[in-house]
Amino acid sequence: MPENLNMVLLLIVAIVVFVAILFISTFRARKAMSKIIAVFYHHNALDVKGAKTLKELGLERPDLIQRMMKPRDYRQDALKILIKNGAINTTEDGRLYMVESNLDQRLRTKRDAN
Repeated sequence: MPENLNMVLLLIVAIVVFVAILFISTFRARKAMSKIIAVFYHHNALDVKGAKTLKELGLERPDLIQRMMKPRDYRQDALKILIKNGAINTTEDGRLYMVESNLDQRLRTKRDAN
């Protein structure tokens, strides 16, 4: 009986750790989305005329050495999510701009509050 109890406890701990990791990852990605949106507002990249490159926005993917030396940067993940959801569009030449009307209401209200 004690062996079964140990296995159950180990399984419960593993599930709790897994859920905690997912929660933290989601929280950090959501926080990074707010930062990405702030970058687009700061650079006035809100339409095709104001579209900027990743380098101009300061959102280039770090190289391997930078990724190894610094904590994980969730901005790339957040940028992919925003592009997938249509909040950020790409021009034919690869520049990016934000479409405010496609922003999630919660993200928009955070911007309005700042």
